[in-house]
Amino acid sequence: MGSVAPIRLEFCSRSDVGRVRKRNEDSLAVDKDRGWAVLADGMGGYRGGDVASRIAVEVTMRRLRQDLGASGADEPAHIAAVLEAAVREANAEIRAAAVRDPNVAGMGSTLVVGTFLADRVLTAHVGDSRMYRLRHGVLERLTRDHTMLQQLVDAGILAPEDVTHSQFRGLLTRGLGVAPVVVPESGTHSAGPGDVFLLCSDGLTDMLDDAAIAAALRPLAVQEIQPDEAADRLLALANAQGGRDNISLILVRMAA
Repeated sequence: MGSVAPIRLEFCSRSDVGRVRKRNEDSLAVDKDRGWAVLADGMGGYRGGDVASRIAVEVTMRRLRQDLGASGADEPAHIAAVLEAAVREANAEIRAAAVRDPNVAGMGSTLVVGTFLADRVLTAHVGDSRMYRLRHGVLERLTRDHTMLQQLVDAGILAPEDVTHSQFRGLLTRGLGVAPVVVPESGTHSAGPGDVFLLCSDGLTDMLDDAAIAAALRPLAVQEIQPDEAADRLLALANAQGGRDNISLILVRMAA
């Protein structure tokens, strides 16, 4: 049987326009009772990015509600299949909306979704919105960016220390709404009491490196601060570094 969601999952979400953009093209949603978190970032440079991200989140949540049982005891394999189906459906609906309204032709979005169980989290993502896990003070990225930059790093063409100044930052190799078929990347990661998970758009990670994110989250992991305080701290830090993009994040603490 699948694992049921723990009683004490603490969620907090924030979305901020930042200091440069005129509108917020990010969208997010959480279902605290079911242990679900979804975040999408309307792709920069595309008209209708806010429309695309909203569709991505709404379709994903709708599909989860339709296909997952209310008890939260679904088998992990079934949950993973539902997540992948949700991503494909979101892709199709974004493309259909673009056909209906030429004003948003070419719109696209990233997507990252997590379903939290008692001992694991199942994920699916497309693009460069990320999920991290902080465990015993160590921050680990659980998702792999679908970007030209990541491909260059993986191939050894670009050194990780050169990432910050690369001209390839933000060039996606995979996104919702871009092509008729999208292939989500899925993952299953261990989870347990004391873990803190972060879902975020690149408006956060372009402003803050992993060390800064980890430093902001460690007090939350040891319950020195509450999720709201940690979320506000991350937003303030990203804006202090320039806030060049919309900043969105979801924090999930698995209380000990």
